[in-house]
Amino acid sequence: MKKMTAVMLALATSFAASSSHAESQTLQTRTGNEIGLSLGSYRYQEPGIMSLKGAKIGLDMRVTRELAGGPFLRGDFRYAFGAVDYASNGTGSASGNQDWYIEGRVLIGKDLLFNRSVYALYTGLGYRYLFNDARGITSTGAAGYRRESNYLYLPVGFDHRLTLNDQARLVSTLEYDHLLAGTQISRLSDAGLGFNDITNKQSKGYGLKLNVTYERNNWGIGPYAHYWNISQSDTALLFQNGVPVGIGWEPNNNTVEFGLKASQRF
Repeated sequence: MKKMTAVMLALATSFAASSSHAESQTLQTRTGNEIGLSLGSYRYQEPGIMSLKGAKIGLDMRVTRELAGGPFLRGDFRYAFGAVDYASNGTGSASGNQDWYIEGRVLIGKDLLFNRSVYALYTGLGYRYLFNDARGITSTGAAGYRRESNYLYLPVGFDHRLTLNDQARLVSTLEYDHLLAGTQISRLSDAGLGFNDITNKQSKGYGLKLNVTYERNNWGIGPYAHYWNISQSDTALLFQNGVPVGIGWEPNNNTVEFGLKASQRF
């Protein structure tokens, strides 16, 4: 009886270990492609100065390739667009401004395996370009103009994958984005008041990304949240009809976007 019990315990331990190993194997980063669609709420704010609020529709694409020896390469692309409403204490309000951005990243990472979960650590290089078209007249008669934001940043993050059952898993992503260089272009000439366009450099700022996805077979769905906080830029000379009239800069600003995303892997 003792020998039989010992054999049964050994078999159970071996089965549990092999089952746990199999689960970890299915959670590892695999070669493949993914496309996603999202709907979210968007807010850009320069505290005490102005804000832009609206809905964003997003299209996400991802390409992942396993490398020999364990690491993986990943390319992410996101395009999000929608109309936003402008509000300011000084220059009134306006509705329906076109606002969109694209974001691309090249990442390299490696999986760390645990009993029933996997941590996929990654880093790389990211670029974000945003275009806001505020041309037109506000409620107080102020003239708007186009704005372009460029961020080059270093992403550092991880995906945590946890088995829920034999067909489903939960994937949580936490990422920190360190701003390497930023450029803000303000096309003040659009206002028709004789001002020149100015370009400001931004050197300090960071972003955060959080996603939680329920995955089953080859599809997934879950909430996401993105945040940016960019410090005040340097200054640039401001001219009116060729005469210097002062300096211009980009104020400290933050962006919050959150919503729901669905994706399909193929």
